[in-house]
Amino acid sequence: MSLLSPSAPDFNDPLGLLAACHQRILGFCDLLERLGPWIDTNGLDKEALDGARSVMRYFSTAAQLHHDDEELDLFPLLHDDATMNALLNRLQQEHRDLERHWARLAKQLDALLRHDYDRAAYSAAITPFCAAYRRHIRDENDTILPWAEERLSEEQRMTLGQSMAARRRSGTPIPGQ
Repeated sequence: MSLLSPSAPDFNDPLGLLAACHQRILGFCDLLERLGPWIDTNGLDKEALDGARSVMRYFSTAAQLHHDDEELDLFPLLHDDATMNALLNRLQQEHRDLERHWARLAKQLDALLRHDYDRAAYSAAITPFCAAYRRHIRDENDTILPWAEERLSEEQRMTLGQSMAARRRSGTPIPGQ
């Protein structure tokens, strides 16, 4: 038994880190779905505003880095198998769709943070965003990550982790290093 919770994966375990990012995204979807009912009950209190800010921060920066990690580094390592190409191409297209959903939702969160909350517009934005992310993550967790776990060499994993870390230091996409 440990007093501390297990440490989160780091860049030495890039596939574990990607899976942990998926868990964070799902947690933020849960938060987004709880936010509307919270505001209905408690109004735009500090907790609601802090939650909205947290979601804005994550999806405005970390989520895009995560998509870049997959598209620029992970997916190219897996494209050598023709059976996976269609799925990888679909997942990349879904990233564009998710980014469009995010742009719509970000407008609603920005309005909420300005105390211009429209419950119907907010709900209309979070429903497709969260549903699309859940489907997308299920496909990546159930198919892509296990397949990568099985196929990637230790050297490929190390390169993947280094590229992911460099992207966060520089703040710009780094094509497969």
